[in-house]
Amino acid sequence: MGGTAVVLCGSIPTFAQETGVATGGLSDIVVTARKRSESMQKVPVAVSVASADALEQHQIFEAAQLPQLAPSLQVQTVNSQVGAKNFSIRGVGTAVYGPQVESSVAVVIDDVVMSRPSMGVVQFFDLDRVEVLRGPQGMLFGKNASAGLINIVTAKPKIGKTEFLAHATWGKTNSVTSGNEATLEMAGNVPVSSNSALRVSGFVTRQDGFAKNVYQSENLGLTEYGARAKYLVEGDVLQLYVAADIAHEEGPGGSVLIRRFAAPGGVIDTASRADGVIPSKDNGLVSGNARTTNSFDLGGIQATLGYDLGDGYSLSNITAYRSYKDSLQFDTDSTSLSLFDQNQGGRDYWQFSNELRLTSPGTGPFTFQAGLYYLYVNAREFLTQGGNLETLLPAPPAGMSNLGVVLDFQARSKSAAAFAEGQWAITDKVKLMAGGRFTHDELRFYSSRTNPNAFAPLADLGVDNVAVKNDDFSYRLGLQYEVNNQTLAYATYSRGYKGPTFDQVAVTPVDEEIAKSYEIGIKSTLLDNRLRLNLALFRTDFSGYQAQVLAGSTLAYRTVNAGDLRTRGVELEFSALPIDGLTFNGGLTYNRAEYRNFGSVPCYPGQPTGTSGTNVCLPNGSTNVSGNQLVVAPKLTGTLAGRYEAAVSSDATIYVQADGYYRSAFRYTADLDPQMRIGGSVIVGASIGAKLFGDSVDASLFVRNLFDKRIPTWITADPVAGAYGDAAGGGDYWHQFGTTSFRTVGISLNYRM
Repeated sequence: MGGTAVVLCGSIPTFAQETGVATGGLSDIVVTARKRSESMQKVPVAVSVASADALEQHQIFEAAQLPQLAPSLQVQTVNSQVGAKNFSIRGVGTAVYGPQVESSVAVVIDDVVMSRPSMGVVQFFDLDRVEVLRGPQGMLFGKNASAGLINIVTAKPKIGKTEFLAHATWGKTNSVTSGNEATLEMAGNVPVSSNSALRVSGFVTRQDGFAKNVYQSENLGLTEYGARAKYLVEGDVLQLYVAADIAHEEGPGGSVLIRRFAAPGGVIDTASRADGVIPSKDNGLVSGNARTTNSFDLGGIQATLGYDLGDGYSLSNITAYRSYKDSLQFDTDSTSLSLFDQNQGGRDYWQFSNELRLTSPGTGPFTFQAGLYYLYVNAREFLTQGGNLETLLPAPPAGMSNLGVVLDFQARSKSAAAFAEGQWAITDKVKLMAGGRFTHDELRFYSSRTNPNAFAPLADLGVDNVAVKNDDFSYRLGLQYEVNNQTLAYATYSRGYKGPTFDQVAVTPVDEEIAKSYEIGIKSTLLDNRLRLNLALFRTDFSGYQAQVLAGSTLAYRTVNAGDLRTRGVELEFSALPIDGLTFNGGLTYNRAEYRNFGSVPCYPGQPTGTSGTNVCLPNGSTNVSGNQLVVAPKLTGTLAGRYEAAVSSDATIYVQADGYYRSAFRYTADLDPQMRIGGSVIVGASIGAKLFGDSVDASLFVRNLFDKRIPTWITADPVAGAYGDAAGGGDYWHQFGTTSFRTVGISLNYRM
């Protein structure tokens, strides 16, 4: 073992980067989709990769922009939760509103699973790459992920290298505010000794926001800042990697609820128009008389210890702690009237995880990984809601409200697992893959619903303390065939798992979610390494799919099992270098993601009535949406980007780039509510710039969303519309806007030393 340094799996990949003008052929892309550094073209997994260069070139600095590079990925905001993003892959995800619900798409940052979406808020700077793994990922990435996984890999310390990076952007957004956005990011790498290094990075960003209050002066933008520090030391047989990060965000930004539609002549419509606000698809104005605030703090620390066992075997242990806290307040009715002004609360999450992993050599007739995993999560969420229904009810005494509820939820969960996955070379060209994972889950959930300062409750009152335990065995089987050195074909079958939970209001049990996925694919490198073409066909059947629906007349959401659903389709991704300096990248996904049997969904205002069948409002006030496309699951998505670089001198290269993102129509709800439908759209971006002094300086002008397509990041119905009397007139609706919802023109400057 002497003289051989152990490299922690997945922590220091040999990721190929393009430097200067691309010539000769496409660079190899190294991924850790199987917790090893492997060529993407040799891994029998459907995976999309966005390198650090690609993220920078496309001006992608947050998760909401990732679908521009991975067409099978969709992102939606989480109602009023600032910063949090929910991913869906191949049409399947989870919009999480309770502390007891985990996501169907996992987020992993530097080998640590984020137990809740809000913990995965990360600034896309000083990264190595982002990987999007499609389909169930239950074997090697810690916690089970029934639909897919986002693997974010930050840049690690580089031993023996001194490095300084800086990135600054300024943009002007075509929103109702001043529209300014600015970001400053810096990172430095310094050797500490001959076998160790320290890397520190920090950022600050400011956005003026996407909404404006015309009733009172308030800042609806956001400011976020944070830092990461990492230390790596490599010995002959031991390697230690320690990292810590913090981030703080202040301001609501894209979490502001804006009136999209109001029942004509109704209470909300009349009050809004009197304030100078016209509800519409382009509306960015609000007139709330209560303040809108939002902030969060998150951070964590992790330590990874690797030990070289000799003969290519290694043992690693990853221990991590993470925490997240936020607070929010907003005016629910969004008008100057005191209809429903009180909606304030917060969340307090923390998690501890540990993973022990044994890894075999990466070559030989049989390779494997095996390990043990443990995760503990303590998640609390509290919310106070109150409304006076001014003009509809008499004003209550001071300190009281006519309607109200105080919600306090706390979930404590434990998950322990043993896992193993291996590959057996049957011949030089054929390999058999098999993996299994046994998981034991325990969840204890506390739910309190009271209304100490309200005359009438907004939810069923009571206090409950419940618990559930569950065991599961998930697995993956597959076969791969290396047709030649440039072509790999594979077929896999996977069984994914997501643990049981509870509805946060009724405190009824919600069963586990099971995914059974079939996939065949082919990966090829053609035309003397100038064309990379990958194709995957998939079908996944979900049983017990966990979904959330609005709960009648309260702003709380109900968690239910939505029965069965099926997603099936085809994915195509390509990269091409037709001539030196000119590159094209793109992808196309056709996906039919449908509910198979999902009933008891609350009817939407104005829904056609009937006594049986689907998509009609039944006598009990519910509808059956079986056969409908899943929420935020367009049938067709596509990306295309082209970039041309040309050297004009030994120290200067100019470039021009254009990209497009197509998404067919989709809905923000499982029913056919016309107010929740978004039509098909094409989002176009472009940039022009120059790299100077041997790539030390990179300056560019850019535009995002060139044609200013006003696509909201979220639409939801106002559940209190019935109390206002607006449901009969078509109901009331909100939307939210984000970075991708407006045209932005700006400048970008990068410096590397």
